[in-house]
Amino acid sequence: MNVKKLVILNIVVLVVLVLGGFAGFYYYNESVNYIKTDYAKVDGQQLVIAAPASGVLTKFDGKVGAQFQKDKVIGKLAVPGEDEPVSIQMPQSGTIVQTNAVENSFVAAGTPLAYAYDFDHLWITANIKETIIGDVKVGQDVDIYIDGYSESKLSGKVEQIGKATASVFSLLPSENADANYTKVTQVIPVKISIADAKGLGIMPGMNAKVRIHK
Repeated sequence: MNVKKLVILNIVVLVVLVLGGFAGFYYYNESVNYIKTDYAKVDGQQLVIAAPASGVLTKFDGKVGAQFQKDKVIGKLAVPGEDEPVSIQMPQSGTIVQTNAVENSFVAAGTPLAYAYDFDHLWITANIKETIIGDVKVGQDVDIYIDGYSESKLSGKVEQIGKATASVFSLLPSENADANYTKVTQVIPVKISIADAKGLGIMPGMNAKVRIHK
């Protein structure tokens, strides 16, 4: 091997070692200083706009995308035995995201006519493995990445740590018909505030990734 090839080989080896060192430091730094998961989503308090009585839905203004303040009248019901229409009001301020209402149709009391969310008070629900949940504390800073806007980083804080695993509320039991328990790593839901959505137009249900600062 001539001197030129030896020099090139040494340079290549050195570059590989340097890059490997940087990669090793990066992964070490990430594991020591952060708790990360991509098992997260945008969440919020779902509002149900229901019929307050049984009758014919004569008017309903709750179109998808419409915003209403709390107690705003958004519909009317013609109720048998009532001289005046019964009003349908918004239970809380929010934006309509889905509607099932059909004007001039009969609806029973309690029938959901539409669903809404307060887009000014959304948060992130992140599911953290039970093996590392002990490192999560209320008040920790969080970096948030919404899948639909992956180039933008949002900031938040840990607001609440769940007191039960997500599987407790699952419709699928963790035991089979023979009462044999299948042991799998459980996850704990963690509520994370969003400090500023930066006008991204994030919506409930969007997937997200989070990085919690230890």
